[in-house]
Amino acid sequence: MELRKNYDVIVVGGGAAGLAAAIGAKEAGVSCLLIERNASLGGQVTSANVANYCGFFTRGRKEPRQIVYGVGNEVLEELRKMGYYNGYTLSSVKNAIIPLDIEATKVAFERVAERHEVDFLLHCRVVEPIMDKNGKTITSVRCVDDNGFCEFNARAFVDASGDATLGYLAGAPCRYGDGKGGAQMATRIMRIDHVDPSVKFPPDEIEKIILRAKAEGYQHLSKESGIIFHTHPDTVGVVLPSVEVLDLSAKTLTECEVDTRRQCQEYLEVFRKYVPGMENCRLVWAGERLGLRDTRHLECEYTITGDDVLNAVKQEDSIARGAWPCEMHLDKNKMASYVFVKDDDYYEIPLRSLKVKNLKNLWAAGRGIGADPMAFASVRVMGIGFATGQAAGVAAALWKNESGDVDGIRRELLRQNARI
Repeated sequence: MELRKNYDVIVVGGGAAGLAAAIGAKEAGVSCLLIERNASLGGQVTSANVANYCGFFTRGRKEPRQIVYGVGNEVLEELRKMGYYNGYTLSSVKNAIIPLDIEATKVAFERVAERHEVDFLLHCRVVEPIMDKNGKTITSVRCVDDNGFCEFNARAFVDASGDATLGYLAGAPCRYGDGKGGAQMATRIMRIDHVDPSVKFPPDEIEKIILRAKAEGYQHLSKESGIIFHTHPDTVGVVLPSVEVLDLSAKTLTECEVDTRRQCQEYLEVFRKYVPGMENCRLVWAGERLGLRDTRHLECEYTITGDDVLNAVKQEDSIARGAWPCEMHLDKNKMASYVFVKDDDYYEIPLRSLKVKNLKNLWAAGRGIGADPMAFASVRVMGIGFATGQAAGVAAALWKNESGDVDGIRRELLRQNARI
């Protein structure tokens, strides 16, 4: 049976940016529907095993400062109540990260959404935006679930899909990856248990082991150096199996999913054979899907540049803050490289970088906002996604015809405890 319903704002994508957008819109006084194609909210945390939040804090060479509050902080406080959040930890390069429990994060997202009385649908996929006769305004989205097709109307929309899916289908201008035929690597993150708690994983030792394994005939290993970190006394997270995803067709994604699952099994064999203390290790989970970093990017009224990020530029129409370094995953065989924000400061994200070009009533959120390849390497992380999502939701809620009330949007974000 076909279902129709009217909302003021519709948000596509139920990750960090999507949840924040839906709550931002709802708290601004309008009705909102959040549409998620997977079986849970939480985005890549809950679907791709990315069990850390990055981007909530400035870099920690001194004392890290929290710069993302609002909905993101509400999720952290819900996790704290559940016993799963007790502050940040510092990485080897002094980035402040927040370890997550995946199952708890699913529940925390649902509790926060329900507290704000946000309507959300899981197992629901957008297949087509319906446009007005001029092709410049989205009037509704046609979706599908296992019961058939359904259509939802709204006056404004937020694309928090991570892959610019709604904007792309609506004909918005966008680029793929770096726009020159390349993209940052996608990674399948492994969670492995039955690991001796005393085992250490310095990157240079990891590289020696993997190079030895390749020399001795292992053929399905990608990264030769990467991050392996303890999540519990006998459990580690492994950020190694990688692949370049150059389009989002089912054919390409199928090949990449199969490839990285094959890599997981071979890395597991290598750990058992070459790493003392991992002789009996076991792959617990590698996500229900590959973790995508760099796919489609919407063209917005302003493109944040690498210079904006690295020089901690402040913006007149700022609606969010970011401080994560430009984290580049460009070499399939090597670890990520980092370029840090000047003086461990934060930069500001302008409202213009959320407003999608050529479509009157669509805002971008999360990793699909207007950013060049260098800036994208910072703004893509989920802590910043909460911030851009909340701003996009408020902007969509307060939008009327052609006008955009920057001051009103900023006031409402401050009322909602965001930092701008």
